Amino acid sequence: MSADINSLYPTPPLAVLREAFIGKRLNDIPAPAAIVDRAIFGNQLSPGSVSVLVDHVDQLEHLKSFKEISGYRLGVFIKIDTGYHRAGVTHESSELSQLVSQITNDRDSAGCMTLQGLYSHAGHSYGASSADEAIGMLVNEIKKLQLAAARIRDLCPNMKHQPLDLSVGATPTATSIENIGHFRNRVSGSRHADSLSQFIEDITASYDVLELHAGVYPFLDMQQLATQASPSGSAVDAHSPISTADIALTVLVEVASLYTTRNEPEALIATGSLALGREPCKSYDGWGVVSSWGFDLGPTARRSGWQVGRISQEHGILTCDPSVQTGLQSLSVGQKIRGLAGISSSTQADQMRKEMKFLMYG
Repeated sequence: MSADINSLYPTPPLAVLREAFIGKRLNDIPAPAAIVDRAIFGNQLSPGSVSVLVDHVDQLEHLKSFKEISGYRLGVFIKIDTGYHRAGVTHESSELSQLVSQITNDRDSAGCMTLQGLYSHAGHSYGASSADEAIGMLVNEIKKLQLAAARIRDLCPNMKHQPLDLSVGATPTATSIENIGHFRNRVSGSRHADSLSQFIEDITASYDVLELHAGVYPFLDMQQLATQASPSGSAVDAHSPISTADIALTVLVEVASLYTTRNEPEALIATGSLALGREPCKSYDGWGVVSSWGFDLGPTARRSGWQVGRISQEHGILTCDPSVQTGLQSLSVGQKIRGLAGISSSTQADQMRKEMKFLMYG
């Protein structure tokens, strides 16, 4: 489980912490100054509940205080860059060998931390447009982490039989695995699905553990609908692509003003990037779609004709949704409307901050 630990401070009651994180793990790449916060947090939980991602040898020096505060060694994952190029080292790089050597051979480091595994995030998979394409990206992720694990064992023979957690995924790649059975039953098949099955069998036969992490999987959003990586959970046909009916998280917003005399009608809503995110969706030029909820559009309609076409931190501008041909639905100031977020991770984070404040302050 990945989370922004700083959003949980001041620390909630211990009972709340243990109920929320028992049997789970928090991962992130912390700023050096935040290690003390993570150690204090880890002290409230069981050993192994907090781990960090690293991709530079200089980060290790800042991790050594964790054990002194928390009472146990810190689990370390090396972040592997498998194509997203946001963070991480490549499996063949000298940076990887430097990290492994420092973690496992340096006496001070080895006494404070343990190499728990390898981690990648295929953020570029949000650009996928089919389940087979997403499976191909997942295959690439697993392959790169397997190569990194083999290199680590070449560098450190004493780790030859030590299991490593190979943690891969983003929502499109992690959910695409649900389609393997479907591809196997098709006459044409899928070379990516066949490769993925073989990789999973190889890892099962080894010492390593494969973990798939998926960020917005429980909720889905318009971005996931655009990738078409996951089968529908609501359709009669289990292998139908996802639709708006599968999106669980919506945002209730208020219309703040109307602009009917502009070149095209627009409206101001009291919700912006804090709840809807910074990045537009790949399938349309906007940050969210206004659903048909609250409008008299009939039982089959899903979109109202409005979308969030421009955005600032705390406000959004509703513009015409070009995919809807039936015309715009009329709005009124003060009206509550329900939006489908383009990328719901920001929506979840915004809601989490509000819920934690409620738990702490009532």
